[in-house]
Amino acid sequence: MKRRRKNRKKQAQGFVVPMPLVLFLVLGTVTSMAYLWMHGRCEAAGIRIQQLERVQHETRQRRNIEEGKWTQMKTLPRVQDQVARMRLNMTWAPDDRVIQLVRPMPHQVIPIGDLAHMAEGLSH
Repeated sequence: MKRRRKNRKKQAQGFVVPMPLVLFLVLGTVTSMAYLWMHGRCEAAGIRIQQLERVQHETRQRRNIEEGKWTQMKTLPRVQDQVARMRLNMTWAPDDRVIQLVRPMPHQVIPIGDLAHMAEGLSH
């Protein structure tokens, strides 16, 4: 019997890797890279947030200090001292010259009877 030779052109050359394994490795690599990218972005955002929180804390402290200074500056004895130092002749206004304005509170409830009177005034 004669032996037949295999056609070498039809034979696969090199190392054969199963396609599901290749897909699994590519998918795993892409997933790992996406995770590392997202992790890096989250770390950078976290560092930026910490910096901004530190700046906010320092700003609040400076504001509190300035508010304290302003409160001390506008006390009556300090104002009177400054008026005396500037040699201004200032006195309090007499009571008959003081006008006090009464402003309704925004949350003040208007009784229903008053609303009825208001509506009657509008209809005439």
